[in-house]
Order: sequence, then C-alpha cells, then structure tokens
Amino acid sequence: MIHFWGYELSLIEILGIVSGLLCVYTAAINKIITWPIGIFNSICFLFLFYQVQLYSDMLLQIYFFGSSIYGWIFWTNKRGIEIPIKNLDKMYFIFICAGIVFSSFLLGECTKRLPVWFPELFRLPPSFPYLDAFTTVASIVANFLLARRILDAWFLWVSVDIVCIGIYFSKEIPLIAIEYIAFLLFALMGLYHWQKEWKEKVRPSVFTEGQSL
Repeated sequence: MIHFWGYELSLIEILGIVSGLLCVYTAAINKIITWPIGIFNSICFLFLFYQVQLYSDMLLQIYFFGSSIYGWIFWTNKRGIEIPIKNLDKMYFIFICAGIVFSSFLLGECTKRLPVWFPELFRLPPSFPYLDAFTTVASIVANFLLARRILDAWFLWVSVDIVCIGIYFSKEIPLIAIEYIAFLLFALMGLYHWQKEWKEKVRPSVFTEGQSL
C-alpha cells in the first residue's frame, strides 16, 4: 500500500496493526469493545502470518477468533453484574506455566513437519518453530484467562510480547515488532490497573487448583 523507510507496508498489515493496538489498549483499560476489535484483528493477522511462514501464529488466530466471541459473551453477563477480577494460586500458576512449556515443545515438533505433511499448503519451512509455538500456546492460555477476568493473564502476555518482539524483528516485519513493543507497554499497564482493582475490591477472590476456571 505504501513505502515506509524502504519497507513495503500492505493494507492487511496496517489494519492488523491499528486494530491490534486498539484491542490491547481497550483490554488494558477494561472495556468490552476489546472483543469485537479482537475478532477483526484475528482475521487480519491470520493472512499476515501465513505470508511470513509463522504457522503457529497463523493457526492461533483461529483460536483468537473463537475466544473473542466467548470473551464478548462472558463479559456482557446476562444479568448486567460486573464480573470481579480474580487471581490464581501461585502453585496453580506454576503448573500452568510448566504445561505451556511442554505443549510448546510438542507444537514446535508438529509445525516443523507441516511442509512434509501438507507440502501444497506449506511450501516453506516454519521460522522459529519452538519460539513461535511458545507464543501460540501462551497466548491461548492468556486469552482464556483474560476472558475469565483473571489477573495472571497479564504476566503471560508480557512474556509473549517480549518473545514476539525478537521474532518479528528477525523476520523483518519491523512495524509489527514495534506494535508488539506497544503491546508490551499496554500489557504492563493492564497488569498495573487490574492488580490495583483486585487489591482494592476483590482480593479474597483467588483461584486454586481445585477450583474450576
């Protein structure tokens, strides 16, 4: 669409960047409009990540599409009652993190084999299969926790954003990498605001391993 510092910027990339920034910012300030914006953003990024061979990130957008619909419905709440922010038990959070690491390894092994299994669809080998898999798995968990209004989601988003910044600069899509720097700042802002609200209003609400999310 335009040239920016010698970089060819496509329309799909512009739409993905703008909608992504709006999505994360509105989530950080606790606004329900984050979910319909997220639906549009997931469509844009699905096509973008296919073009740069980040196949785990591409498949992740399908999940984001569905989870954004779920989050939209859950946050709306039929009775109009504000859903309190909750926090995970520390051991439960450690267990979840261990599961993310193990699942990332398995997904990385699978994405490495996509060009072998589906050569017509995936003609080029995946880039950064294990790191890409980590951002995918961690994002799935983080988005689910965010939809359930659980504070720990922001810790996962911070780690995802840091890894993504490195990957996207390496893949020479610098504007997406810069966008993820903004995402990182918004995630830190979301963590601050959600933690402040949790401490002030609903600190006794803590999830433990025996409770259902």
